[in-house]
Amino acid sequence: MRRKLLIFFIYTLTLGAALSLSACNGLFNGIYDGSAELNTEIKPGSFSQVNTTDYAEWVYINLKTLQAKAVKIGEEYESEIPAEWHIAIHRYDIKTNEGAGYETSYTTFEELKAAGALPGENAFVKDEWTTGKIAVDMSGMMDGKIVYADSYRNSVLSRWLDVDLSTMPPIYKLSGKVYLLMLKDKSVAALRFTNYMNGKGAKGYIDFKYIYPYE
Repeated sequence: MRRKLLIFFIYTLTLGAALSLSACNGLFNGIYDGSAELNTEIKPGSFSQVNTTDYAEWVYINLKTLQAKAVKIGEEYESEIPAEWHIAIHRYDIKTNEGAGYETSYTTFEELKAAGALPGENAFVKDEWTTGKIAVDMSGMMDGKIVYADSYRNSVLSRWLDVDLSTMPPIYKLSGKVYLLMLKDKSVAALRFTNYMNGKGAKGYIDFKYIYPYE
């Protein structure tokens, strides 16, 4: 009887540990890496479910031609970058093609239109060169070892989503604000990001609405 109780006790501990490990794995799955599914829907005025789950890619977006193309990060892939693009998304980071960004206080396009005149060119913030913002390898995150790529990044447009890593799981918060993008030809687009996950809750699937050109 004592032997049977001991075996049952060991089995219970082992099963509990296995379930705990499985739960932990499930907890962290999708927090930093979504699935590899691609189901982007593009139509005039919106891009839906833009897949930015791969940390080693930028997704280059052309608001005029309604195209989105993922390109690996690295000098050997630079020839694959489209000749014309307006914004690029890396996970939740945003960069522009020699453009600049501005954060409005409005949460709808209607409010923006009602406000009237656009801010002056000097109010827009250009991209900045960064060396510790664009994470391309998160495999060593738990040991504090994250690999970053050197890249331009627009600090204003990247405010669309705040990711608080001080807690586990991280807390995600959409700004809900309308952003203005000044392109290199000085034309302006209005952007509003509305989602960062897919229907299964996997992070890294971006929805945004836009008006281009905004006049």
